[in-house]
Amino acid sequence: MIARNNSMYCEAGQMMLGKTLYVRFQSRFIEHIPEEPLLKRLNKPKGQFFCPGCGQRMKFIDGYLACPAGHGSLNDCVFDLNLLHAHDKIPT
Repeated sequence: MIARNNSMYCEAGQMMLGKTLYVRFQSRFIEHIPEEPLLKRLNKPKGQFFCPGCGQRMKFIDGYLACPAGHGSLNDCVFDLNLLHAHDKIPT
């Protein structure tokens, strides 16, 4: 992640993140501020997601889309990320 104009740019995902996701990712993945536990997902989200802290590809482990290095989970961010940057291309 690279800070740009009070936002973040994800090199791995090739997308800009708005202020809301920037603040959420900064506190969770960079500053490691404790927060309420996230709900487990029933299904693995489609697409590729990358850790905002280290850039590794996130893995679906026990209901969590999580960083393999233990930086955190994106469970509550999947919808927002897909709105900004659709990870799955649907053939027409």
